[in-house]
Amino acid sequence: MNVAILSNSYGEDRSGALIAKELKSSNKKIKIRAFPLISLGEEYEKRNIKVIGGHPPPSSGGFLLKSAKFFFADITKFFYVPFSYIDLLRIFRERTHTLIVIGDFPLLILGYISLRKKAYFLEQCKSNYIYPHLPFERFFMRELTKKVFTHDKITADDLKKKGINADFVGNPMVDDLSEENNYSPVEGKILIGLLPGSRKEAYNNMEKILEVVEELLAGNKNLHFAVALSETVDKNKMIKILSDLSDKIDLCYGSFVDIVKKSHLVISLGGTASEQSLYLESPVISFPGSGAQNTRSRLNGQKKLLGDAFILLPYEPKKIAGKILDIIKDKDLLEKLKAKGKQRTGESGGAKKIAKYIYSREKEKQE
Repeated sequence: MNVAILSNSYGEDRSGALIAKELKSSNKKIKIRAFPLISLGEEYEKRNIKVIGGHPPPSSGGFLLKSAKFFFADITKFFYVPFSYIDLLRIFRERTHTLIVIGDFPLLILGYISLRKKAYFLEQCKSNYIYPHLPFERFFMRELTKKVFTHDKITADDLKKKGINADFVGNPMVDDLSEENNYSPVEGKILIGLLPGSRKEAYNNMEKILEVVEELLAGNKNLHFAVALSETVDKNKMIKILSDLSDKIDLCYGSFVDIVKKSHLVISLGGTASEQSLYLESPVISFPGSGAQNTRSRLNGQKKLLGDAFILLPYEPKKIAGKILDIIKDKDLLEKLKAKGKQRTGESGGAKKIAKYIYSREKEKQE
């Protein structure tokens, strides 16, 4: 079985890599190639999945339609990307038996144009919590897919009613989140996790977060903070940004789960990280930051998707700090937010179930 996995960007790459890993565990002879659209496929490489092609992400980070500014900045530089992607995929048309697409319906269309195969389609960022699929999106899913896997049950149920073979079997975005045992919080202090993001805007985001931290410390001296650093972020640059607050804030690589699980709540300006934090039962405070992923419109969509435990506020450091301090004091509210967050993200185990479904169906065809 030769499998091609197409994915949009970092979050989708991670889900694709986890599905690929589970497929490999079903049968080591399966040949898998990953084709990231706007990333270099780091998530696949981490799990020893072969990466073909890839592009550094554009200024928009893949969210160019969320902002006119980013759209016009990207359109000239990255106009050729879909065409070169199609040319690359066509080389592997005869060598691909099974197609898995993780992303949005334009990627689904690119996959079909290139490989002429119906796909197993995981659309993990679109949900009825934000808005239902449009008629033309449903048309392409109906015509170009063997099976659709959704972000949540209400989306799957709606698509089923409209004649699409859809199911929710778990959310791969929250798979593989085991404690690393690399970080222990300061004893006797209330820990708040800081997630500035994994892209180049993380540094500007951190500067904004620090203004909130200063207000928090003015209101409660018994707080301590930890930053879960992505491997793509330079620790030395972050140290310079911290300046006088370095004794109050720990900077840690490889400790995302440790920090989030041990925090009362997190301040997050990351995309996937916010959803994963809610799954780990840590409420999220967010506000508009730098980069296309942190525009007000993008965050409004995330708010609809993630619900009450994702608390979106205007960027007013004093008011943000006040909200955080109120939540920390109210244990009942904190517990309610934890439960609501976990409910919205859905259960883990999605990658394994998706891989099992695909393997069993494709194996049947070959027998």
